[in-house]
Amino acid sequence: MSRRTFNIRMAGPKRELDLHKLEVFHWVAEYKSFSAAARRLSLRQPTVSAHVRELEEQLGAKLFNRFGGKVAPTSCGELLLESARKMLALKQEALASLDRFQGRVAGDLILGGSNIPGEYILPPKLAAFAARYPEAKPALKIGDSAGIVQAVLDGAVDIGYVGFKTSDRRLVFQKLWKDEMVLVVGARHPWARRRTVNVKDLAGRGFISREGGSGTLRSFTRLLARKGRRSENALRVTMELGSTEAIKQALLSGSGFSILSRHAVERELRDRVLATVPLRGLGRLERDFYQVVHRQRALSPVAQAFLQFLKKNA
Repeated sequence: MSRRTFNIRMAGPKRELDLHKLEVFHWVAEYKSFSAAARRLSLRQPTVSAHVRELEEQLGAKLFNRFGGKVAPTSCGELLLESARKMLALKQEALASLDRFQGRVAGDLILGGSNIPGEYILPPKLAAFAARYPEAKPALKIGDSAGIVQAVLDGAVDIGYVGFKTSDRRLVFQKLWKDEMVLVVGARHPWARRRTVNVKDLAGRGFISREGGSGTLRSFTRLLARKGRRSENALRVTMELGSTEAIKQALLSGSGFSILSRHAVERELRDRVLATVPLRGLGRLERDFYQVVHRQRALSPVAQAFLQFLKKNA
């Protein structure tokens, strides 16, 4: 899609504000980095530096303090950043209105998904979205929930899908999907033949865990805490692995147990190579998946289109 530009003429001589330069300034201020802004905008770093320098000359004010390889907005820069966010939001709204009028959705869509949404829920929805809007180019980054939340804060992804929400006021979380967590063992594990397992039986046994940023792990430890059981006393972590797929491979050996999303083990349960066992003493193990966006960062037209698509096809 060709770049559509807007210029704003300010009062006084030679006070024209180029919105493209303002957008470059905005991303440098958001990332606190010229190189990160260059990657976001698909520009060379010297080009980004030149745009900011020209903007400073146009405005007659210094916009960034530079120290130790890092940048931070000056007081004038902070003031301009607040206005820049509003102007860019209006720009995105205008472009989105034009695209909707023309029936066109095009451009890059960068999403982030924690393990379960990223590997099991989002891919078929993205495929359907791409089929509906062939000019859209979805990209999906997968990581743990904590990492995806940070990516939304950093502007590395447009929208995130995660297994927990934080109290950070810069973010807006929306509950989107329910998930059931289940106790999973290999088909040869002694528990695979039991009707139930008591939560007390977990103490001292070999728990195969995801990394600390995992939403599944956080949800399970919160459930244990609500039952008055501190997770470090109830669980003996014998392995900490980086993905759900790695955990499933470890369980196939027949040793250890884990708590996983039912979404993640549907195929293995059908093939009877893994088994789930109900847990007595905790009730139904459920948690929510959330959509997360930055409160102050304008979404691109294609990202807005995906939100609407997902709302209709959740």
